[in-house]
Amino acid sequence: MSNSRSTKTVAIDFDSVLADTMIVWTDEYNKKRHTNITKNEITAWDIGKTLPIWPDEISEIFNKVWQNRWQNVPPTEPMQSQTIKRIHSMGYRISIITKRERSTVTHVAKWLDYHDIYCDELVFVYDNTPKAEYPFDILIDDAPVNLIDIVFPRVGILFSQPWNRDFNWPIRVNTLKEVEEKILST
Repeated sequence: MSNSRSTKTVAIDFDSVLADTMIVWTDEYNKKRHTNITKNEITAWDIGKTLPIWPDEISEIFNKVWQNRWQNVPPTEPMQSQTIKRIHSMGYRISIITKRERSTVTHVAKWLDYHDIYCDELVFVYDNTPKAEYPFDILIDDAPVNLIDIVFPRVGILFSQPWNRDFNWPIRVNTLKEVEEKILST
């Protein structure tokens, strides 16, 4: 492991960066509402701006997915576990950071183990503390609101999803492999 970067931390958001949660979320929504919505039709990070749904129902479905169907949630990309291990072997500390309700915490840990995802720390956010206030050097997130308060020398990387395509951000990736190959290896 390289000592030159050993103190740098790459923080990775969990939902929609590691776990492709919205694939199963939309399936649950469709069963409940008798619709046929796909993840690609969720074009706003605030789901209520895209679908006729209240915030409490969004959370209810989200919690149901993680409590009952966590094994059905796929990783966002193939070989994700190996990519994260290679980033770690480059000398980066891996922090997974996720905002969620406490009832889903154990299922997140199970999902990470199930998919053999390495991390040095797993940070659960339960309140409205902005992710920008947590310790990291690089944050990879799909939510623009989590990146806008990051200031140099820290770096925010936007992970592309349908709900952030219209958001103009200087560093955007489609996979963690892109982060490894194009950003961290330079």
